[in-house]
Amino acid sequence: MRLRSLGCAVLACLAGGMTSQAEELSPVKEFTYTWRGYKIYYKTAGLITDVEGQTAPPVIFLHGFGASSFAWRHNLPAVAEQHKVVALDLLGFGKSDKPGIDYSPEVWVNLVHDFGRANDVSRIILVGNDLGGLVAAQFALRFPERTEKLVLVDSLGVSCNLSRMQRLFFTPVVGRASFHLFFRKGYLGRALRSSVYGDPRHVTDDVVEGYYRPFRSPGATRSYRSVGKKIRQWQLGESLKEIDAPTLIVWGEEDRITPLDDAVELDSVIPNSTIVTIPGAGHCPQAESPAMFNSYLMRFLKRPVSTSSAAD
Repeated sequence: MRLRSLGCAVLACLAGGMTSQAEELSPVKEFTYTWRGYKIYYKTAGLITDVEGQTAPPVIFLHGFGASSFAWRHNLPAVAEQHKVVALDLLGFGKSDKPGIDYSPEVWVNLVHDFGRANDVSRIILVGNDLGGLVAAQFALRFPERTEKLVLVDSLGVSCNLSRMQRLFFTPVVGRASFHLFFRKGYLGRALRSSVYGDPRHVTDDVVEGYYRPFRSPGATRSYRSVGKKIRQWQLGESLKEIDAPTLIVWGEEDRITPLDDAVELDSVIPNSTIVTIPGAGHCPQAESPAMFNSYLMRFLKRPVSTSSAAD
């Protein structure tokens, strides 16, 4: 196992400066894409050429269950300085449509694939957190020829530790009746502080509002419950051995939903993988410790595909 801690203050400061500059140079814009009759919302920034003028594969960010492109608010500007970046709101989440369909990883894999083809992109770099990591890994398995690199951030696919109350939300009768009663802003804030973030001080009112806003959109209850009832069934298992894309595994050391042991297992199975961990961070290290996260992500993105590694 190649496990490295990210407790490097110098890198954090450098990445923080890079983020500020990128925010000034690469404003994030919002668009919609029509996919199979559904509206898909996404954010994008950056250029299709790298610092040497060469065409660079775009970086597509995929959020987790119950989240949206809001989860990548601290990361898009930093990466956009050297790459074209896209953060999708997956079908059923965020500002995208929330139809009453049978959701599965295959649905979102097809969405990402078709989005790339619609934008004339032959290869992509995928960065996925939680459910987005599961989708990214499935994409890499199904479309290896289109996957340049893979970044799994506290990804599902090995385990998923839902609390007793969270499991109750997804039961057929009680869950349907209780969803609106419990899934209010106050409850969501408590859940973010107790289960999702490693440091509850990072859960500000703006953070709670950013996660809560999509729950008020039409169809949200239906889509969230539809996915939540099945999410623990979606495991990757032995298929991970077939991932041949260079893979960076990023994990928050205080993750209570997908424990650090999951990262170790992913690294032991995926052939060309490297782990880096972020001290003090929980299930969303890209939001809790963006400077550290961005610095290691950028180092990984800069390396040639044949020798990609997160650290020297």
